[in-house]
Amino acid sequence: MEEVSLEKEMNLLLNNFWITKDNDKESYYLLKKNQDKIRDFMHRTAGNKLIVHDRFIKLEKIPANARKEFGVNTFTKVLDYVILFIMLIYLEDKTRGDKFILSELIEYIKNTAVTLKLEHIPNWDNASDRRSLIRIIDYLIGLNVIFLRDQDSKSFQENAEADALYEATGLANYVVPSFAFDIYDCKGPEDFLDLEWKDQDFDKGEVRKYKVYRHLLYAPASTKDELTWGEEDYVKHLHKSIEKELQEKIGLEVEITKNMFLTFSDEYAVQKEYFPNTKNISDLILLINKMLRDYKKNKSIEVEFDETFTLSRGEFDAIIRTAREEKTAYFSKKYSDIPLNKLFEEIYTAMEAYHFIMQKKDTIVVYPLVDRFIAKIEENKTADYEQLTNEGENDEL
Repeated sequence: MEEVSLEKEMNLLLNNFWITKDNDKESYYLLKKNQDKIRDFMHRTAGNKLIVHDRFIKLEKIPANARKEFGVNTFTKVLDYVILFIMLIYLEDKTRGDKFILSELIEYIKNTAVTLKLEHIPNWDNASDRRSLIRIIDYLIGLNVIFLRDQDSKSFQENAEADALYEATGLANYVVPSFAFDIYDCKGPEDFLDLEWKDQDFDKGEVRKYKVYRHLLYAPASTKDELTWGEEDYVKHLHKSIEKELQEKIGLEVEITKNMFLTFSDEYAVQKEYFPNTKNISDLILLINKMLRDYKKNKSIEVEFDETFTLSRGEFDAIIRTAREEKTAYFSKKYSDIPLNKLFEEIYTAMEAYHFIMQKKDTIVVYPLVDRFIAKIEENKTADYEQLTNEGENDEL
């Protein structure tokens, strides 16, 4: 019997927080029609829930490990998350169509933070804290949890006295996953993952299978040191079955080496979470990856047993600095103009998120994935900004 492909459906679920009927009816009904097949696939592989609501469909993407790149990629500090959860509490009792004003919201957020004696309490006279709130509002608008209905000519980001009118959609209660245990027992992100498998053996049975598939489906790439003994054993003995399942069912190719494994796709290159993508930071990473490979070769740097090598932070900074000075045509105006320390920060963060590097205090560990994604550079470019193409073995991450 021929395998039924769920490539389009899983692409929608893996690359979106959820699919709402209001915003994308066609995709919503496609997922709803095939919900049983999707649910069966997820139950057999990663053990995550598919939630089918009359207004949205969502795959609860609970990862295998706690990694900082699984955070909201537009959030920049702890206060962002504090404001998000207080705002979700505020929206909890608001039904579809209920309206609220910004001045009422900011008072609620501040008072709640004080009442709960939180470590992070926003100060709306501080422009940085106002920007935090704007990030959360933009995030929730993007999820269709709220809509902007009206606002003053000056934004809240510019003026603490500015006001705005918003409308709730009634979806706020579904943003946070539901857990089958008391979350007050959790002191850190690892506790949420461990309690899911309470009283089960991590190195046997379904748990290790679920975690292997979660590595492959949700992480850009995984290295051997991120796997438990049981997970490593599962990959070693069942890698052919894993490759067949993911390729036939959802169109993902699996690459497994001695120290690294990942999935990639030749399709959907415009999806924002794939690498490389249409963002300039993606181009800069391709460029820097090539420079890293050349630097390793020219300096005769020996790799470790796990195919990684280590540079001082100063060496890595110098490579980024040289890239901007010598390959100006590949830098958009934003990245040409920002201060070097800000450029370093953005590139380090993005490269770590895609699992090309790991930052330590004074050093940077470079993963073998760098060799898979390198730029094809045309010399003597004169345009303000030219996109790069990937010269490595894989197309998408």
